[in-house]
Amino acid sequence: MNKDLKKFILFLIGSIIIAFAISYSYSAYQSCQHDKKINEVKNTFGFGGTDKKVEDVKKNENSQEAWQNQMLEMLELLGYSKVETRPFYKRIYDKLTGKKVYNYIDKTGHETEAGSFEFCNEVLYEDLNIKNETIMVEVKDNKIIEKFFDGDKDLIQIELTANDDYSSYDQKIYSYITKKTITVKDVLNKDTYLNTKNGIIEYEDGKTIEFTHKNSEMNGPAIETFPNGDKIEFNFVNDKRIGEAEKFYKNGDREIFTYGKNNKKNGSSTYYFANGDVEETIYVDGVLQGPAKYMYKDGAVEHYKYKDGKRIEN
Repeated sequence: MNKDLKKFILFLIGSIIIAFAISYSYSAYQSCQHDKKINEVKNTFGFGGTDKKVEDVKKNENSQEAWQNQMLEMLELLGYSKVETRPFYKRIYDKLTGKKVYNYIDKTGHETEAGSFEFCNEVLYEDLNIKNETIMVEVKDNKIIEKFFDGDKDLIQIELTANDDYSSYDQKIYSYITKKTITVKDVLNKDTYLNTKNGIIEYEDGKTIEFTHKNSEMNGPAIETFPNGDKIEFNFVNDKRIGEAEKFYKNGDREIFTYGKNNKKNGSSTYYFANGDVEETIYVDGVLQGPAKYMYKDGAVEHYKYKDGKRIEN
């Protein structure tokens, strides 16, 4: 055989072997990369994953369901019973939207008594002859909305929104009767990062009260802001205004006083006028009573009395 032909055949065989090896290696590399891509997609969209991730998902799902059930059980403990009055087509719509809707009626036997409702020491309605109280409850994910009715009349609406791990929740109550809105963040005091005022009461006229709470009661620093811009800084103790407070007037005046019984001014008060004058007075159950003194900025002093809120000259 010609030497050149023999060399060519050997070269051809070697080339085929090398090409096959390269092709096999590339295929293996592509397969490996493909598997990596699949795993990335799985991780991105939550498919597959580790056992720990599956357990976490189950835990979150269980927490959500447990929280929802707990909130609904509260209604039953208050004497409301679940009834099925929602039309079939609406139930289908609820399924499609991922929302659960329940209806409750009052089974306490007190439907005809005059009813009242207070929260955070605020009256949301009182002395209402509620004859046919019902509740419509909407549940979806971490939010529950409870709408209270007396027949066709709106009474109040309560929104409950759970935090990320369902260990606590925010609560927002709106009264259709008094037009007040009360929002309480982290009702169960589980989110320790909420170290500032975590509740607010909003009135129809624009007045607000920002407060801190503990154990479902207002406790700690609070600020009352009036529509005209005046503000009072004070402290709540178990839903009551207690101790020293200071009022800041929009015109620059300020007053230091003390809250006593029934959230009213009680005891000595010092009023600082923006022009430098000072008045010292005494409050009894929110009314000016007894001796008073007015000190002008130039040093002059005037003494007089108050009786039932009216100034009386000596």
